[in-house]
Amino acid sequence: ASATSATVENNEGFAADTYVIYGAFGQEQTEIVKLTSVTGNTTIGHSTGPVFAHPKRTPVIEIKYNQIKVYRSATETGVYSLITTVDITPDDNFTYYDDTSGTTTSWYKVAYYNETTANSSGYSAVLEGVGYTVDSLRALTDEVLSDFGDPLAVEISRTQVRRWLRAGVRKLATNLVILVPDYRRQYTTQALTSGTATYDLPTRFLEFIRIDINYTGSSATDAKKVEYFESEAVGQPDTAYTTEAPRVFIRADQFGLRPTPTSSSGYAFLWYWDYPADMTGETDVHGLPYGASEYLVSYALYRAWIAKDRDKAAMYKSELREIFDNYITFISTSRQGYQNKQVGVGFGADLYSED
Repeated sequence: ASATSATVENNEGFAADTYVIYGAFGQEQTEIVKLTSVTGNTTIGHSTGPVFAHPKRTPVIEIKYNQIKVYRSATETGVYSLITTVDITPDDNFTYYDDTSGTTTSWYKVAYYNETTANSSGYSAVLEGVGYTVDSLRALTDEVLSDFGDPLAVEISRTQVRRWLRAGVRKLATNLVILVPDYRRQYTTQALTSGTATYDLPTRFLEFIRIDINYTGSSATDAKKVEYFESEAVGQPDTAYTTEAPRVFIRADQFGLRPTPTSSSGYAFLWYWDYPADMTGETDVHGLPYGASEYLVSYALYRAWIAKDRDKAAMYKSELREIFDNYITFISTSRQGYQNKQVGVGFGADLYSED
């Protein structure tokens, strides 16, 4: 404690005016110290030494920043103003700041800051004062880690949990399109350009439902329905196409029209299925109907237990089927049934009345 230097096994990579952590992050007496010199191969110096005494084999870890800047705005897309700068607290897994003048409708973002060099990190994702919604990536990740018994993400990383959650969204979204298609049905229009046959597919496109094309105007009532979705190679080069019977092909991330438009006043009217946007930021939500979170958490727990306890993984896998069936039944209520329809066949006298 209060020493002006310390001996380490190897000081390569350390430099004056940088910050280091003495101890393991989140443990009592772990602290941040600013280096003033690096001498020889095994000595690091600091003008104001650590507050606590640290034993041999204590990890010494360089960090780029020693503070956090907190910004606030009245709206999500408004101007964010700096409201405070707080020191990182390495003896806790979180650094806390209580904004007593903020409200649940205030919006926040933070950036890491190096007090010596004045260098800042990029900004975090923005967050409303009300906190994370139950369907947000942060809330889902926290729930998975808590149920797994690893709330600090020591055994499995938050990055891995998020990969499993995103995989669960893809699986659930695909089944929704098959069983309850209305929930991912989308509509948009595409302005046509004279001499241009191909156009970008809609954002997060999954599959076309229907396309109508008006080659000469913007009226949907005058558009012709596309009856054939075909390979680009079909019919070339000898087939003569007509605007009265347009055809569509898909090439990579574009769709193409036959015949090629000869006017820039036409429109294509597109009905299609899409898939939810990937959850990447802490506040991003899964984009699926209410109730999907239970399935996503169970799916991530199933993946988490596979490598550790196959019996427990099998338990979660069996639960997934029940959760999925209940979820789909709930979603389809008052909308449409998803069970296969049955047709009864009658014959002989059953076809006619006795009268």
